[in-house]
Amino acid sequence: MFLKAIPVIRTENQKTGGEIVKNTKFSKWGLTIIGCTLLTGMVACSNGESTQKSNSSPAANTGTVKSQPVDKTDTNAIKVTLAGGSVGGFWSGLGQVVSKSFADSYPGSAATYEPGSGAGNIKLVDEGQVELGLIQDVEGIAAIKGLPPFAQKYENMHAIGSIYQNASMQISVRDAFAKKYKVKSLKDIAEKKVPARIAINQQGNLNSLAANTALEANGITDEKLKDWGGSLTWEGSSQRWEAMGSNRMDITIDFVFAPDAKVQENAVQTDLQLWSVNQDTIDTLGKEWRLNAYTIPKGTYQFQKEDVQTVGINGIILVSDKVSATDQYKMAKSLVDNLKNIQALHPAVKNMTAENLADTGAIPLAPGAEAFYKEIGAIK
Repeated sequence: MFLKAIPVIRTENQKTGGEIVKNTKFSKWGLTIIGCTLLTGMVACSNGESTQKSNSSPAANTGTVKSQPVDKTDTNAIKVTLAGGSVGGFWSGLGQVVSKSFADSYPGSAATYEPGSGAGNIKLVDEGQVELGLIQDVEGIAAIKGLPPFAQKYENMHAIGSIYQNASMQISVRDAFAKKYKVKSLKDIAEKKVPARIAINQQGNLNSLAANTALEANGITDEKLKDWGGSLTWEGSSQRWEAMGSNRMDITIDFVFAPDAKVQENAVQTDLQLWSVNQDTIDTLGKEWRLNAYTIPKGTYQFQKEDVQTVGINGIILVSDKVSATDQYKMAKSLVDNLKNIQALHPAVKNMTAENLADTGAIPLAPGAEAFYKEIGAIK
């Protein structure tokens, strides 16, 4: 099911990670079902801290959220601004699902979608410029640690739910390259000092941090690849796949749903392999980034003959501490009551449960959301 966001008036120029991009707002989405598919592979990318400003005015809040009682009888509409990813990307669709879920449970509710970036959204939510922000848990961990591009530690983040938990690290490899050098893993590349041309997401996109950690866990660095005659390149997915198709790249690593549209499309023209990672790599990614082991079942792609062992990344909905505990409760309730909206987004989330929503990993649940999940038994 494809839910279409209807754009409205304002556009503005936004600086993100050194680039100027046009920023279009969506407001009170007119939600219409217009087809049978949503963008099937893209997990939103981050370009560093955003300088975007919001025109929304978060509701005034007296006292801390933790000290506020939850009014379970409140049926007032929820009016919020949600900072997401690019216009038309997967997060845009997620934003629409959030808005529709709020409106289905509390008529008259709406979420204004603002394009943003995961790293930038953390800052916007922390400052109360927007009520909600979409991030991935890698970005949350980097913010907690105060790693670049964050200039400080963000240790007071809260979430209303984990909107997906299985965007998986996929190591796509040109079959001709793997056969030429007789390699079947990243570890093989390091041990044989193969001149591999490897590409990961652009610098500033925090998915590239986890991908780089996976390489380093197998003894692969930029410097070593150069010594072996290879290279490590940081580029967006379109550029990486173009290079793969024209034999200018051997391996690309990204965090996407399986099956991913770009992988499927490129497999038509270029014979591919999908590599597993070893347990040491899974353990390292778990320790560094709280990523969980994940299996891509054989047959997910036509060329995939075996299960692929990898890791999965979570998509988190952050909520500002300026949002009342009652509204936090209502937001979590709306998502659970309308799980079908989430499940219709992509085959990878068709089995989403309330327990999945409540599992936000390193980002603690907001008090109101926590109260709801405890009430329904999703958490203890």
